[in-house]
Amino acid sequence: MTGHSGYSKYGEDIVCAAVSALAINTVNSIQELTNDVIEVEYKNEGGFLSCILSNSKGNNNSKEALILLRSLELGITSIQKDYKDNIDISYREV
Repeated sequence: MTGHSGYSKYGEDIVCAAVSALAINTVNSIQELTNDVIEVEYKNEGGFLSCILSNSKGNNNSKEALILLRSLELGITSIQKDYKDNIDISYREV
């Protein structure tokens, strides 16, 4: 995730706060609630969040983590429906 929503000034931006809360909760949930993810590497710096998952099987296909990530996607797309001008979602395969 990158950028700010531009809905309001820093510290009062409810769109940014909502998306940030969902994203950070997802990362925390993956760390605390999944059994096969052994490493979660993430950076959260000034409007940028990235997360890299590694599991004991040598791939990134944790079913538990995927469910949590799909929940994040559902939450963000739900917010986007009401704030179309403030949230852009794009997908890319990595």
